Amino acid sequence: MKKLFLICISLCFYSALAQDNYNQFWEQLLSNDRVSAEKTLKKIKPTNTIENLVINELMRIENGRFNTNDKFLPAFLKQDNYQYYLYALWNENYLFNTYLETGFNNKNIGAIREVAEANPTHTTIKDAIVYLESVLARDNGKWKTYQAKMDDINSIKNWQYCGVFENLNKSGLDREYGPETKAISSQPFDAESNGFVNWYTSKNNNEAYQFFTNHEEYGRGVNYAQTFLTADKDETVILRIGSGSAFKLWLNDVLILENNQDVVTELNAYQVKVTIPKGNNRLLIKTAESDYGSYFIVSAMNLDGTHNNSLKDSATYAAYNSSTASQLNAETITNDFEVFFKDKLQQNPDDFFNAYCLTRTYLRNSKYEEAKKVLAPFYAKYPKSSLIRKIMTSVYSLEEDYTSIQEINTNMELDDEDYYLPILMKVIVFDELTRMSLSDLEEYLEKLKKAIDLEMMHETADFIYNARKEDKAKVRKNLDNLMKMADGNVKLILRYSALYASLFEEDDKTISILENLAKKKFDLSIIRKLVTYYDRRNQKDKVIKILSNEIDYLGNDNYYLRSIINKLHKYQKYKESIKYIDQGLENFPDSFVFQELKGDALLQLNKKKEAIVAYEASLSHNSNDKSLRKKLKDLNNENNVLKDLVIEDAYDLIDERRGNITTNNYGFNILHDNSTVELYSEGGGNYRYVFIYEITSDNGVERFKEYDLGLSGNYNINKSEIVKKDKSIVPADKSGSSFVFNGLSVGDVIYLDYEYSFSKTGRFYKTYSDRFMLGSFHPTLSSSIKIITPNDYKLNYKSVNGNTQPKISSKGDSKLYEWTILDNPGLPQGEDYMPSDSDIAEYIHLSTIDNWNEISIWYSDLVRSVMEVNSTVEETFNTLFPDGYKQLSEDERAKIIYNYIRNNFTYSYVSFRQSGFVPQKPSKTIKTNLGDCKDFSTLFVTLAKKAELEANLVLVLTSDYGYNSLVLPSTDFNHCIAKVKIDGKDQFLELTDKYLPYKSLPTSLRGATGLEIPLDRNDTKTYDLFRLENLSRETAISKNSVTLNLKKDKIGMVIDSEYTGHINSYYSSVFSEPNAEVVKKTIYDDYDNRLEDDFVLNSVSNIERINDDMLIKYTSDMTLNKKINKIGSTSVLQLPIVSNPYTSSIVSLETREHDIDYMLYENMDVYEVDYTINIEEGQQFTEIPENVNLTFKDHSYSISYTKVKDNQLQVVIKSTPSIDRIKASDYAGFKSYVQNVLDAQEAFIGYK
Repeated sequence: MKKLFLICISLCFYSALAQDNYNQFWEQLLSNDRVSAEKTLKKIKPTNTIENLVINELMRIENGRFNTNDKFLPAFLKQDNYQYYLYALWNENYLFNTYLETGFNNKNIGAIREVAEANPTHTTIKDAIVYLESVLARDNGKWKTYQAKMDDINSIKNWQYCGVFENLNKSGLDREYGPETKAISSQPFDAESNGFVNWYTSKNNNEAYQFFTNHEEYGRGVNYAQTFLTADKDETVILRIGSGSAFKLWLNDVLILENNQDVVTELNAYQVKVTIPKGNNRLLIKTAESDYGSYFIVSAMNLDGTHNNSLKDSATYAAYNSSTASQLNAETITNDFEVFFKDKLQQNPDDFFNAYCLTRTYLRNSKYEEAKKVLAPFYAKYPKSSLIRKIMTSVYSLEEDYTSIQEINTNMELDDEDYYLPILMKVIVFDELTRMSLSDLEEYLEKLKKAIDLEMMHETADFIYNARKEDKAKVRKNLDNLMKMADGNVKLILRYSALYASLFEEDDKTISILENLAKKKFDLSIIRKLVTYYDRRNQKDKVIKILSNEIDYLGNDNYYLRSIINKLHKYQKYKESIKYIDQGLENFPDSFVFQELKGDALLQLNKKKEAIVAYEASLSHNSNDKSLRKKLKDLNNENNVLKDLVIEDAYDLIDERRGNITTNNYGFNILHDNSTVELYSEGGGNYRYVFIYEITSDNGVERFKEYDLGLSGNYNINKSEIVKKDKSIVPADKSGSSFVFNGLSVGDVIYLDYEYSFSKTGRFYKTYSDRFMLGSFHPTLSSSIKIITPNDYKLNYKSVNGNTQPKISSKGDSKLYEWTILDNPGLPQGEDYMPSDSDIAEYIHLSTIDNWNEISIWYSDLVRSVMEVNSTVEETFNTLFPDGYKQLSEDERAKIIYNYIRNNFTYSYVSFRQSGFVPQKPSKTIKTNLGDCKDFSTLFVTLAKKAELEANLVLVLTSDYGYNSLVLPSTDFNHCIAKVKIDGKDQFLELTDKYLPYKSLPTSLRGATGLEIPLDRNDTKTYDLFRLENLSRETAISKNSVTLNLKKDKIGMVIDSEYTGHINSYYSSVFSEPNAEVVKKTIYDDYDNRLEDDFVLNSVSNIERINDDMLIKYTSDMTLNKKINKIGSTSVLQLPIVSNPYTSSIVSLETREHDIDYMLYENMDVYEVDYTINIEEGQQFTEIPENVNLTFKDHSYSISYTKVKDNQLQVVIKSTPSIDRIKASDYAGFKSYVQNVLDAQEAFIGYK
């Protein structure tokens, strides 16, 4: 007993000692002291624990030692619970490495076989190893073994597929498409931009994983798969799911599992325990892929973790059970590998080893947020740890945060220059090597050799050096050595073998290597390489033979079939291609690629009608294919409809109309203006414009001598000419759609005729919206708009600022809409402060979108998935609200978020449409401190919602575009702001001006056009366009208290100024300048624009920025450089006007033809000026003007005089302008009002 007691004490002692040593080891390793860490590790006993074995391998890698440790794996596989560590560390160098990226080699192939021979018992590990064995068998061309291994993986393999549906910026997961509710349908489902699709039976029923590879011709999208499970009795199972996309899973139309992360995962990433009812059951999975590579795998497991063999799956539709959620009793189960390491870390939160293993477990299934949280405390403690930084690059890569990756890589090299990873990165970024001098390159390559122990890396370094020296003999030797070291790695052999041909012109050697490799290995990359060389030698039979060798095994893969078909078509073997094309359409009936290939083949086989059918089927799924549409028009002998709607070769018209307009307005007149559009039923269309202008003055010459249409994309210029009076033609010099009209003179005619085609993708691929100005500021003989549409096309139209109605007629199978005006005298000449032409000229607005709510839902789908709250957003939020937010009012919460954005971010000046509609993720905005209007608004709304504020985005067309620019539904917005409810009232916020105080709004938003964007997919409210009027905002008030001290030799003036509202954006920017002289100069310039008198600004002082600039105060001390005039013995003075609500510029015209858009002139709400005028003792004021009170509609102005004492006079001016437009008919009254204001301000004050 005593002996046993001593043994126990000893074990406890050594265990505690080992733990202390491990703590010391991690402290040293995470501090980048790898030399000390390795010494400490050698002292730790016992050495055969799983922790010690793994840490030893980790230490070797951190020291750049990648050569295989033959002792590791045998010892590792003998450990208890090794399967959990195997799962976590699967892709480490000492196990299987990142075989998907680097390929298989003798090292990881040996590891796979060794693990398989250990007979792992965990079903997930067993299935994963069997899958790897099957892939190895396939790579070795052993197809029967491959299939046998696939059969050993007991996943559900019989499925029907349906797709591809729209996944607009990851919104497709939450959109309900037809296949969700219909397991069978006689009518195809509307896939929106992808045409119509229906269920079909997948031929991948021998595969464990179900890949939607054949669907990838459509790009990103939503795919459905369904199978029918038959159960002999009610059975509770665990469904184990792996997926490469976001997905939802239904059983009998009841949602049982949802994953909204579009990431790559392993076969056991998700598990749900569910009761499968007796009878037939529909299992439906929906995947939403935002990139490429959509796949899934589903297995039914017993509760003990073994495979369930009693359920039978079928791809044949049959009536199925109707179930309720309570009957199915679905329960999400956590991955047991995660549970294992979470428990270990919970027991010892400071143990980095368990944190490391849990992090790696999470990353197996791309759970980067969870991984980041595990690493966070260690990263905070060891911010320069190269090991942690290396792991964080994997995390940020999954998060697509490339800014942080770049930052880590830069800092890693600075903080740990001997670490192998930054040294290795320079080889990967090859451009950096090319910029080095030869001596620097040699020094670097020696450093690389010391950093990494791989012989192949050393040989590669010598290869690079010798190649730089152009020493071909040594390069050849290096290349031979590298080929020997390739270690069965197909990717490396392909890379190196090509160099014999490219560097040494030894094509035969390269081909020989590839042919030998092809005999041993199956890899499509080998085949493609060989095809390239065979093609160069015109060995067509060899090409077809090697491409079709594996048809029996790969015939279900349309990408494989396309490689054969493309070559057959290249060799004009169209008849032979038909069987492969039909096979591809059996694989995926809705393939637009194979329908077009079929059309190509049939056309060459003189089967024109059948070819047209195939082409039309292809175009119905891919309406963006302009070349195919043109081909179809040619095959159908369709006339160019637009030719019949325009005047071709309009020289007779020019001759007939030249000189008919006797007036001369703005330098040119319009003889003919014709805008014509043809719209296609499948979306897209063509424009054709014919413009004929007569130059009437030098202004017209200046306007047109250099002229740019601003076209891009698919366009054609038919005419760009000067037609002289003698009928001679001078073509313009042109570059793209920019013209130079050389020799242009008065009396010439400009003749422009051009066309371009357009198409759309996404939600509105079939829609059309535009607007056309009918008439002009120039006299116009004829102006017309012609829109030709399919007969069943619904075209909404509206005339604004006029009432021209269309003539609607039939033209063949189409409908023609025509708006025409003749002999139009033109609009009155432009005037200062007139409204936008969209509010003056007649515009025809067109749209096929039914309502604005469709636009609102579309943008909601675009942005919803972006509003991701990750750890970066969480940290930011917690910093803003360190004590929580619930104790704060809604106004306080919104203000904190607003000022955070205002004070920390820089606006990127890119137009809304130019930068695209999709905002960046809030985390990216936070990390880069840069963004545009939609980025900042998205960040605000994300943080506001987290603070339980009701907030949405609002798309805006700013008021400078006028009231009538947006009339019918379209996406023509130019700005984005946020709306938040504060105490039940709507508050709109402008986020792009870093100097704009909270709740202040610029004039560009007053009267702007807005559309609210709901961010809740379940929001049933209908949203419509609205005008931003009567907004809750901080009033813009200018207050100036002026003290005038009149002395014989000078006039001193001190101005105490106060400002509130949006005007403070200007003063906030002024006072943010650290240089006092610059501030003084800016304030001087401000007053110089206001004061008529010359002055000297002595100082700017008492600057106060109160309540985050909501109130700004400052004092200006100046001396006026003017003499006091006298009339007899009386001195007379006119007030120096420091604030000008009205100036003569607003009423400079005798009469007006156009209204005044007052927002173009005014930017203040209230003006208040209080003058205190002091004269010298013994003097007194003798002539005091009368008080004046003036009003015009909502404008008011008053000036009052109060004699405080004999030598002191107080003058108070108050003015409240209105931003309402001044109608032209009211101009005379308004002009009189302004003149009276100006007269009142110019009154003389006398004293003596």
